[in-house]
Amino acid sequence: MRRRSFLVGAASISALATAASCGGRVATPLADDVAESGFPPLGRIVEVDGLPVHVLERGEGDGPPVILIHGASVNLRDWSFSLMDQLAQGRRVIAMDRPGFGYSKRGSGAWSPARQAAHLRAATVKLGVRKPIVVGHSWGGAVAVAWGLDFPEDVTGVVPVSGATMPWGAQATVFQKLGLGRLGVDYYQASLSRRAGEGSIESFVSRAFRPQQPPDGYIDYVGAPLSLRADTLEANAQDLSSLHLGLRDMAPRYPGMTTPVEVVHGELDWLLGVEQHVGAFAALVPNVNTAVAPGVGHMAHHARPDLLEAAIGRLEAQVV
Repeated sequence: MRRRSFLVGAASISALATAASCGGRVATPLADDVAESGFPPLGRIVEVDGLPVHVLERGEGDGPPVILIHGASVNLRDWSFSLMDQLAQGRRVIAMDRPGFGYSKRGSGAWSPARQAAHLRAATVKLGVRKPIVVGHSWGGAVAVAWGLDFPEDVTGVVPVSGATMPWGAQATVFQKLGLGRLGVDYYQASLSRRAGEGSIESFVSRAFRPQQPPDGYIDYVGAPLSLRADTLEANAQDLSSLHLGLRDMAPRYPGMTTPVEVVHGELDWLLGVEQHVGAFAALVPNVNTAVAPGVGHMAHHARPDLLEAAIGRLEAQVV
C-alpha cells in the first residue's frame, strides 16, 4: 500500500510537469524582454517585503472580496481570460500572480504553500481586503488551504478547485529528500521546453484540459512565454518538486481547521485524483462541502464555472 501511494505521488508530480507549457533549468530559457514583450502586466504591483506582487482587480460589491490564485506553470491570465469578469458581477475580485510567476517575484529559500499564502495575504492587506474568499486552482489550491489554516480569522472561506490538498505517502518524502523529485521535474521540463520551442505548446495546454478542450483563444492569451523565463522555470521546478513536503506539514492540522471549505473538482481529473484530493481531504476537514463534476478533468474552473460560482455563493451566504 505504501509503495502504491508513493508511485501515485511520483506519477502526479510528473503529470503536473508534463502538463506545463514550459521548460526546466537544464533547458534554454527565453530572455525576459522577449517573453514579456507580448504579455505585459495586466494589473498593478503591490510591494511586500521588497518583492513585487502583481494583482489584477475587477468589480466591486459589499460582500467578501474573492481572491483568485493560479496553479503551476501559468499566471493570473488563467483567471482573467474569462472567469474574472463572470465572477466580478456584484463582487470585488482580485487575481494574483504567485511568487515567481507572471510579474510577481520570490526571494531565496523554500516557498511552501504556507509561505506563499502569507506573502499574498500581506499584499491583500495593503489593498484593504478584509475577510476574503480565497480560491485556488491546482497548486494554488494548496495555497488557498494554507491561507485558511494559518489565518482562519481573516478569511470567509476557501475554495480549492482541482486543488492539491493531500500528501502522497511516506516514501514520497524519502524520494524528494534524495533530490529525485527535482531531477524528475527538471527532466520533464527540459523535454517540454524543447518541444514547446518546436511549436507544441498547444498539445501541452490541451493535455491539461483533457477530456475538455481549451476555450477558443485561451492558448494565445494565457502567456506561455512568461513561463519560459529563467526565474519562472526555477520557481516552477521548486514548486513541483516540493509540493508533497508542504502538504505533509499541512495535513495533520486539517482536523482542527475552522475555516469553511468548498471543494470543486473534476471526476476525471487525471492529475489530482478525486479519491485522494477530495475524498481523503474531506474526511479530515470538519467544515467542508464537495462538488465533483461528472466528465470533467483538471481544469474544472473553466469547464464548470457554475460550480465555482455556487461554491462562492454558499460562502457568501454564511456572512452575517
